[in-house]
Amino acid sequence: MNFLKRMARAVPMAVATTCLFLGSVSAQQSLTVGSDSTLGLSPRTLPVTMTSTAPTEGFVLAIAFDNSLVTIDDVSIAGSVTASVGAELVVSEILPNQGATLGVVLDAGAPFDAQMIPAGADQLLASITVTPITIVALATDAALTFVDGTLNSPPLDNLLVQGGQSVRASNGLGLNNGILTLLPPPPDALRIESASFPSNSQGNVRILMSNQSGPVQGYVLAITHNSAVLTLEAITLTGTVAEVAGAELVVPQVLPNGAGGTLGVVLDFQSPFGGQVIAPGALQHVANFVYSCNAEIIDPAPSTTTDLTFVDGVLSNPPLENVIVVGGQSLHPGLEHGTFTCLPIPPPPVENTEFVCGPANLPLTGDSTIEGVAGSEVEICFYYQDEDDNLQGFQIAACVDCNLTMTDFSLGTSILVDLQTEFVSFDIDNDPNDGDGCEFVAGILLDALPPFENQTAPQSAEPLLIGCLTATISPNTPCNVDLPVLFCDFINGTGNVPIENIVVIDFESIQSFEKTGCVVRVVPDDIFQRGDCNSDDKVNLADAATVLGQQFLGIQVLCADACDSNDDGSINLADSVFLLNYLFKFGPTPPAPGPVNDGSDPTSDLLPFCVSNDSNCP
Repeated sequence: MNFLKRMARAVPMAVATTCLFLGSVSAQQSLTVGSDSTLGLSPRTLPVTMTSTAPTEGFVLAIAFDNSLVTIDDVSIAGSVTASVGAELVVSEILPNQGATLGVVLDAGAPFDAQMIPAGADQLLASITVTPITIVALATDAALTFVDGTLNSPPLDNLLVQGGQSVRASNGLGLNNGILTLLPPPPDALRIESASFPSNSQGNVRILMSNQSGPVQGYVLAITHNSAVLTLEAITLTGTVAEVAGAELVVPQVLPNGAGGTLGVVLDFQSPFGGQVIAPGALQHVANFVYSCNAEIIDPAPSTTTDLTFVDGVLSNPPLENVIVVGGQSLHPGLEHGTFTCLPIPPPPVENTEFVCGPANLPLTGDSTIEGVAGSEVEICFYYQDEDDNLQGFQIAACVDCNLTMTDFSLGTSILVDLQTEFVSFDIDNDPNDGDGCEFVAGILLDALPPFENQTAPQSAEPLLIGCLTATISPNTPCNVDLPVLFCDFINGTGNVPIENIVVIDFESIQSFEKTGCVVRVVPDDIFQRGDCNSDDKVNLADAATVLGQQFLGIQVLCADACDSNDDGSINLADSVFLLNYLFKFGPTPPAPGPVNDGSDPTSDLLPFCVSNDSNCP
């Protein structure tokens, strides 16, 4: 303020050095503030021009404004005739809620070269930047008025200095006031741009902003989605006008439990406070919400469309509202919701590869049921068949009923042994309480070591053995129960890496092929007396006769193992002779379980299980 006082006194003194060469001053002169209009809170820069009939050595401007409608943000001589002639003393001051003043002396210091503004019409002296402070509903005029004896201390008058004399309104200086017309802006809006993406990919949904109210200093977004259909993966500013403007505070939140996501952005948050804003515009790209579909949709199934919705006062803590910040004010724009469509994807090519599991004799019988007695050990064998391709490797992932305790995996008699398979690794998870059940995973690569000769498993139209898993049936498992062994994708055994069932063909992983599981059926254990062929719970001459009747007369027996008196795995005339020798000639006693006490057969054979009621089922 004191500097302005000194300048006010200095203006006539500084120009006195040039007045010796000037003629009389004309009164046909004026100062004019330009008029313009603006939408919403957008600032406008108004020109202050001078029409003069004599050279001007200095001037003072004092301009008031309607502080209920606008404020003055800046007074500048940039680009004006004042700047072009090299004004040496320029003092501007903005008086909050009052107005602005500008004092200029063209030649204020040695060597006093007599700089001045030549006479002329409508010459730009300065520019005043005016910003609305309210949004109007109807067109409203805000006056910018030249005032004398009011602004600053001491109060200043609007004047020109010409020939060492002050030209004021009182002696002929015209003062033409300006008007900034405030116009209602078009409605501000935030829009979610609807998008469609393949259901097996992530999709970027653009958030668009129309901000005619004025330059945006920041904004907040809060958007929900159907978490049963979509997952919000990320929120970014990539490729947005906010990124280009250099937004300094960006706070994205992907909320837990699929609630939705929020984004807070402040354009200018850090020193030196450069005033970054997003200029007024329509449908400007301000954010990306990146979604993925929770499930793949395979053609010809229909696409799935779900809503993406702006919500106020719901998301985050404290709850956020969708706003834009213009002129330091939070404005609530119109909210235009959108949708995200998960599109069907083409079905994957189907290979004629097949995985099956079953007993060791599956290639002979075609029966995938593995029979075993509670407490006994069984083999669960895995097979492949592919009549068109040679296979470089296998990845097996199986969910196994937890009543089967797995102990080992081996290639056994597989053709993979003959092919000198170089990598075999497996993992067994027998823990029923770890949250993912009991699992078996294995990786097999035929050629894994130098010199890399590309060994492959051969083509086959019939099941070929890969390897067998050894497991023990829980002793307490009831009879006639099927324990499933299923091919399951994306299981991890006792590790962390999800494994799926694949075959490797021509260095590509093939996942789409048929996979057929199997069951371990718990059957009754045969409890019998060796030699009791007629199942009457005693061994005598009638049993020798029953053996002959079964062989030559077609008599049906309930327990073939009991008729196998000599335990050679088959029933024939020798069993009757063996039994007669035991009974009447003091021959060898029939092998265990013997002819006296019931028991199970300790030797395995291909004879059918007993169908009598004698069993050890739990």
